[in-house]
Amino acid sequence: MKPPTIVEYGVEIAADLMLAPPDADHLELEPGHPGLGDAGYVQRRGDLFDLCRRHRLARLGPPVIEYTADETRIWRDVMSRLDDLHAAHASRIYLDARRALGIGRDAIPQISALSARLERETGMRLVPAEGPIPFRTFYGYIAERGFPVTQFLRHGSHPEFTPEPDMIHDCLGHVPPLMHHDYAALLTRLGQAAMAATTGEQVLALKRLSWFSVEFGLIQEEGQTRVYGAGLLSSTGEIPFALSDDVDRRRWKTDEVMATDYDPCRMQSVLFVVPSFAFLRFEVEQLVERLGLDVPHAAH
Repeated sequence: MKPPTIVEYGVEIAADLMLAPPDADHLELEPGHPGLGDAGYVQRRGDLFDLCRRHRLARLGPPVIEYTADETRIWRDVMSRLDDLHAAHASRIYLDARRALGIGRDAIPQISALSARLERETGMRLVPAEGPIPFRTFYGYIAERGFPVTQFLRHGSHPEFTPEPDMIHDCLGHVPPLMHHDYAALLTRLGQAAMAATTGEQVLALKRLSWFSVEFGLIQEEGQTRVYGAGLLSSTGEIPFALSDDVDRRRWKTDEVMATDYDPCRMQSVLFVVPSFAFLRFEVEQLVERLGLDVPHAAH
C-alpha cells in the first residue's frame, strides 16, 4: 500500500516527512549556491555549521563569533541598502523593536546579547542554528520559546541574495518582532500546534500559515500596508515587489492561507495582510481549537 502523500511547492512528497523530518548533520550547499566555488567560504561555513550545531544540540546557547572584516563589510553593505526601505515600508512595530535592540549597520550583533535582551522583554530566547532547520524541528524550539537563528553571512559575490536563511535574514528579519508580546505569543502557539499535530496535512497547513505571516507577512498600520515578514524585511528586492501592482494582496483569511501553496524560489505573487498581531494571535488560537490539537491553554 502506497504511504499517504501531500503536495508542497507543487511536488508530491511523503506526508510523514512533515512529522519526522531528517536533520542534516553536515553542511551541504545547494547546487548554484554562490559560495560553492570559494574554498575559503565553504571552510568558514563548515566551521560555523559544526560549532553552532554542537551548541544547539547541547543547549549551550549561542556561541560568540569573531566576525571577519569581509563579513562585516557584507553586513554594512546590505544594511545600508535596507535602511531606507525599512524607514519607508517596514512596520512601525518592527522599527521600534530594532531601535530598542540596538541593531545597526556598523557591527554585526552577537546573538547571545540579543537573546538576553529578548528574554528580559518577552521571555523569548535565541537558539544557535547551523543552517536551515526542518519546519517541525524549528517550531519545536519555538514551542519552548526559543527561536533558532543562524550566525553565518551570505557570500560576498551576491550580498543582495541568499538561497538560505543567514545572519542578515534572521537578525534583520526575525529577531526584532520577537520584542512584541502578541507576536511572541502567536509564534509560541504556532510552535505548540506544530508539535501537537498528528498528520502531515496539519503540519503543512501550519507551515503555510507561517510562510504567509512570519516569513512574508504584511500588516495594516495607520491606513498603509507595511512589511513585517522576515523574508521581505531582509531583501532589497522583495520589499518593493511586495507592495507593487504585480502582487495580489489579500485580506487575511486563515482557511484560504492554509490552502495556498507557494514557491520559495521566486518572488511571491500572492500575499496576505493582517490588521494587527493581536488579530493574528486570535486566529491562531481559533485554529488550534478547530483542529482539536492538544495544546496547553495560553496565558493571558
